[in-house]
Amino acid sequence: MGKRYMTVLMLVAALGLWAVSAFAQEGGKGAVEQLKTAIQHSGFSQNYDNIQTAKQHLQHVVNCIEGQRGPMYDGGVGNPCEGKGNGAMADSAKAGGKMAQATVWLEVANDIAVSGVKAKDISKVKAAAWTTQTVLEHADKATR
Repeated sequence: MGKRYMTVLMLVAALGLWAVSAFAQEGGKGAVEQLKTAIQHSGFSQNYDNIQTAKQHLQHVVNCIEGQRGPMYDGGVGNPCEGKGNGAMADSAKAGGKMAQATVWLEVANDIAVSGVKAKDISKVKAAAWTTQTVLEHADKATR
């Protein structure tokens, strides 16, 4: 009984470690996809002179970073990260390791993007988009 018990215990422990590892890898993959999409949309925002369109792309950035449970999430403008995870911040924190190190950069980028969404002047929206993209690119580097 002792050997059988130890074998079962070791098997259960191995399966638990495998499940945790798989979850972390999947969360990390989702966080990276959402981060890349946020970088892309911060770039899109810079390319528009129409303030509403520029702000819409910055809101996409916020939606990707925060996910549907975020305080500034606005699904009414669309979410290009839908189905990719629970928000880059949440997924990177759960993934741990290098992904978790990107969380601070994501928080800063989100704050800047939100300021651009609230801006009344197109030049401020574009400046926020450029700064957001720069910070997100640093977050991306932190994950490697």
